[in-house]
Amino acid sequence: MKEVKYKIFTNANSDVIAVSTYTGKTVKGVAKCDPRDTFDMDKGVEIAEARCAKKVADKRLARARKKYAEAEQIFRDAEAYLHKMSDYVSDATKAFDKAQDTLYSILERA
Repeated sequence: MKEVKYKIFTNANSDVIAVSTYTGKTVKGVAKCDPRDTFDMDKGVEIAEARCAKKVADKRLARARKKYAEAEQIFRDAEAYLHKMSDYVSDATKAFDKAQDTLYSILERA
């Protein structure tokens, strides 16, 4: 997995916002400073980046699960088609054998 890059922003409320993208969409992680605490930019960046990374990971996991379910369905459909074609080959083989036996039987009597 490639390393996530963030753009960091702050606002007048001492919030730190980490912004990244996933599948072309903006994802934000926010760290809010409690008014009773002393603002620490490094800690805010660390928290905001971690929250943003978690959101990206959540989205990635949800997409991966969806794609996996789609692949499973495609596999089940392909497996069902394979069985159908196996039956078709079996039936065609039986019909061929019967037609060939009939022809040989007729030719032997001639």
